Amino acid sequence: MNTTITGTTSSRAQHRLVLKAGVAVLAAAGLLSAFPVMAQEASAPAPAPAPAPAAAQAPVADPNVSVVTVTGMRRAAESAQKIKQDADNVMDSIVADDIGKFPDTNVAQTLARVTGVQVSRNAGEADTVLIRGLPGIATLLNGREMFTTTGRYIQLADIPSTMLQRVDVYKSQSADLVEGGIAGVIDVRTNRPFDFKEFTASAQVGGKNKDKVNATDPELSGMVSNRWNTGIGEVGALFGVSSVKDRFAEERVFQTFPIFKGGAADPTLTGPDLVGLQNIHGQRKRQAANYAFQWKPNADLEVYAEGLYSTLKRTTDTDFFVGLPWNTPDAVRVTRIPGTNQTETINSTNTFTILSTQVLGSKTTSSQHAVGAKWRVTPGLRVSSELAVTDSKYDWSNPILDTSTTADSAYIKTNAGKSPFAQYTGSGLTDPSKITLLQFFDRYGYDRGKSTDWRADGTWTPEADGLFKDVSFGVRANERKANSIKSEEGSVPATAGVTMASVPGLACTTPGMSENYGTAGWSTPCGSYLINNTASVRQIATGSSAPKNIDPASFFSNTEKNYAAYVKTRVGFDLGQYPVEGVIGVRVSKTDATIDANNTTFDTDGKPVYTATTSKSSGTEVLPSANFKLEIRKDLLARFAYNKTLTRPNFSDLNPATAYIRPNGTTNVASATGGNPGLKPFTGQNFDTTLEWYFARTGSLSGTVFRHNFDGYIVNRVVSETFQGVPYNVTRPTNSDKGHLQGVEVAYQQFYDGLPGWLSGFGLQANVTYTEGGVTSATNPAQSDKPFQGMSRLSYNIVGLYEKDEWSARLAYNWRSKYVLTYGDTPDAANLAGKDLTVAPVSSLDGSLSYKVNKHVTVNLTGTNLLNFKYRDYWDNENDFPRDTRRYDRTVGLSMNLKY
Repeated sequence: MNTTITGTTSSRAQHRLVLKAGVAVLAAAGLLSAFPVMAQEASAPAPAPAPAPAAAQAPVADPNVSVVTVTGMRRAAESAQKIKQDADNVMDSIVADDIGKFPDTNVAQTLARVTGVQVSRNAGEADTVLIRGLPGIATLLNGREMFTTTGRYIQLADIPSTMLQRVDVYKSQSADLVEGGIAGVIDVRTNRPFDFKEFTASAQVGGKNKDKVNATDPELSGMVSNRWNTGIGEVGALFGVSSVKDRFAEERVFQTFPIFKGGAADPTLTGPDLVGLQNIHGQRKRQAANYAFQWKPNADLEVYAEGLYSTLKRTTDTDFFVGLPWNTPDAVRVTRIPGTNQTETINSTNTFTILSTQVLGSKTTSSQHAVGAKWRVTPGLRVSSELAVTDSKYDWSNPILDTSTTADSAYIKTNAGKSPFAQYTGSGLTDPSKITLLQFFDRYGYDRGKSTDWRADGTWTPEADGLFKDVSFGVRANERKANSIKSEEGSVPATAGVTMASVPGLACTTPGMSENYGTAGWSTPCGSYLINNTASVRQIATGSSAPKNIDPASFFSNTEKNYAAYVKTRVGFDLGQYPVEGVIGVRVSKTDATIDANNTTFDTDGKPVYTATTSKSSGTEVLPSANFKLEIRKDLLARFAYNKTLTRPNFSDLNPATAYIRPNGTTNVASATGGNPGLKPFTGQNFDTTLEWYFARTGSLSGTVFRHNFDGYIVNRVVSETFQGVPYNVTRPTNSDKGHLQGVEVAYQQFYDGLPGWLSGFGLQANVTYTEGGVTSATNPAQSDKPFQGMSRLSYNIVGLYEKDEWSARLAYNWRSKYVLTYGDTPDAANLAGKDLTVAPVSSLDGSLSYKVNKHVTVNLTGTNLLNFKYRDYWDNENDFPRDTRRYDRTVGLSMNLKY
């Protein structure tokens, strides 16, 4: 069916709203994912359960036993398997192949290969990590809490993988592990000098080429370690550095949610208001240094100090082509998708178009320093204590300059192969003299986070061998501070008539894209000019070089004090002819929080008035745990684990202030956002049962059945509240009703040593996870029993391995099924029914090839995103309502490892 509609079908108010807020909304959607993710608290070391395998820094039965470094892919697989087999908890590990040689340069990407772990990507790299589909994880660095500013965990991509020895993923927890991860705990371990027998030095020098950005960048890292026998005992020292420059590109074609577009001529017709493209490019520069000192004055005492300092400088330039095919004085010709009311094609002329550059410049600095001691007081009593200080800062600036022009013609196909197609033509798109400044958004802010953490632990082992093998106990005191503030939101209209060409250095042409999305390129403000000359842009666009004021309504400051104590006992007994080992314990945790913020009201002239507000809360949680291991045979184990876990709310969710946005003539209903100081931690009762067969040193087959019962899952809820006589739609987080998650995991690993000749170098790692469950939400019954947002029901990994003589290779394929980003997504809940925003299945293929020239030199060739994966998401039906299509960089790297 063909329909002709005039370009003024939509109301003027709607168009004013699009021009003022459309680009900003798109910016918010993209930028929020670039800010530090705020999740769950983790902390303090957990004396791990297993004797250290030869090659990893596993916590060991005798704390004075040194660890030998793993070399080789096969030995790494053997060590990881041994850690899993000997552990008290249900867990998985990834061990470095050699010093400075982790499977991936990105820790989050490596974790995607762990059974039950799922990741999502941002700007071409894996960042957000889920365990069994849940984001509530705790992150530890060498057993102690590590976080990014106001978040509950650290961005794992920010830790240089060349510094890592191994990563442990705990899926069941015990009383000595710090609470905070309802989904699990990820503990990232770095090297220490006593891990090596003698002087050791290593370096990695290399570079990586990325195809979308068409750039090659260097990667450098190094470590030196030594230990000495002196008159005061044995002393060890280690220093490491890392520097990685990473230019990247990402390309997108997008369209917005389908709304009614036919007006009186065709009132049932729906279609996207905006159809456009994004060309994203930028640079990340990560630099880090770590150190570790160990001193053993005698066999019973060890004193240590260690620390990490890292910085991430990032610039992300997003060039938006905001096409408005309906915004024209001319007639608009449309066709429908057969059998639906949704627009299939749009043809229009002389369309108003926004060309916007949104650049985010940020710097994240994180550091952690710790001192501690371990003392064997008597043969049966060991004690330890540690003091750690963690500090994190995040400063960001996000200038956005919108420009406007006219496209001679627009041809839109909303479902071109499950993807939008946006073809705009005309000299106004590439001629800076025909492009005028429209509006300027001036955004900036900073976050701060700091923690002081003290703990003391002890283990008593009775002389007599009975039911109780040992008793462990400990206390922890932690003070965590977090604060955040940013500038006022909103745009300032640009001075009329100023063209982009009239400002020297302002105009740029977007980089080319790898495939035809309809529009090859356009002129746009230079991101580098915006970020480096922000004051000048303010002056040119608005007539004033002064930045926007800091917004008191955005401020919050949180002080959280946590006091915890635990006791656990290791038991051993025979169940008939089968030996049983177990760890039973309980952790009691008390948290006192004080949150300062500012409430916003308005005086009779409409000016905001800020009133300081303080909220205090206190709560105590009792967290029991039990982990049992049944030895059916020496090579066949069964486990049963129960533990109660919790995840605390994000600091921003606890903000007691509410920020009100008054009606301004372009919106029908006023809106507001606020926190909820009454939020409680959401808790989980978790059950795991496993069967594990270890049939070779590098061969195993395991299966896990798990069930998690949740209470108080935190979701955002929109409610109507009246303030100063005006009704507002207020968005606040709230604790929902109960929920559950259940599923199965199967993992297999083997090197085929029995094959003849060169074939004996082949190996295989494979795993699959199936999960189901959701929240029973009385606040939104439509979402009841649906899968958790971000959770794929099915995911699997297949990793082909080869190691023989001087050669080694790895080829890893990762796949996860579709998952929901947002349930009931809609820009206008009163008039438009919501649709579930869903991500299509995600996959990746990565590989590496190494050749060992001699015992000192290894050459490595790596590749990521080898299949040039295409990301897609859609509302309800991928054929009728596609939203985004994205392409990321394909990477090829060449490096050399040097070791002495």
